[in-house]
Amino acid sequence: MSKIRREKEASPRLQKIVLLIFGLGPILIMGLFLKSNGFFDSPF
Repeated sequence: MSKIRREKEASPRLQKIVLLIFGLGPILIMGLFLKSNGFFDSPF
């Protein structure tokens, strides 16, 4: 039987970039959303 071609594995750099985007992205978006709605404004 012929050898099965193995697909390329993602490079560690690419994995770090994806983790950064999907990890910190939603947190930053949520922070900007709350700030735009006045969540962090002091009531005093």
